[in-house]
Amino acid sequence: MEWLVRTRLESICVQRDRTFEQLAKVRELRRNLGMLLSKTPTLVQVNVGCDFYVDGEIDQEGLLLIDFGKDVYVEMQPQEALETAIIRETCLERVGEFYTKRIGELEGWLQTYGVKH
Repeated sequence: MEWLVRTRLESICVQRDRTFEQLAKVRELRRNLGMLLSKTPTLVQVNVGCDFYVDGEIDQEGLLLIDFGKDVYVEMQPQEALETAIIRETCLERVGEFYTKRIGELEGWLQTYGVKH
């Protein structure tokens, strides 16, 4: 039984870490979209290849190509992309909380039964 709990605990820790990595990317996307939607021009550096960057300025919003993972890209208006990022962030936060709670339960089980980990 101990082996099963430890295996499950390791698996959930990996899943939680992946979730928090995704959450960090979504938060960065939300922050960037917020800057893009501000009325001031946004300064950017664009990689044009071989790690050669040129400075650019975004002064007008248009369609954005958003990467949803698994090679799925969707064209969206900036405001629509921001709303989607907020929803996705909320979902990932809930999943992360679930994994954290489950890890606590499994660690509690190990402590209750005197198993050192």
